[in-house]
Amino acid sequence: MLALINPVALPARRIAGTTFFIIFLFGGLCIFRNRQRFFDQDPEVSGDIPSVRKIRAEKVLLVWGAQAATV
Repeated sequence: MLALINPVALPARRIAGTTFFIIFLFGGLCIFRNRQRFFDQDPEVSGDIPSVRKIRAEKVLLVWGAQAATV
């Protein structure tokens, strides 16, 4: 597959891919560091029980993890 890519464009593709991968990891780190703010109890939401908060966090982690598996 790499043999079909133009050798002149290959370094630019590697730099762009690495840049987007680092941005992706930084986004995951920001979500992890702010998880209390994003996924803890909200007094303004009625019916905010622990299982709902857990599902909310799992949905975000599922999408992020699926994206990480494709990178």
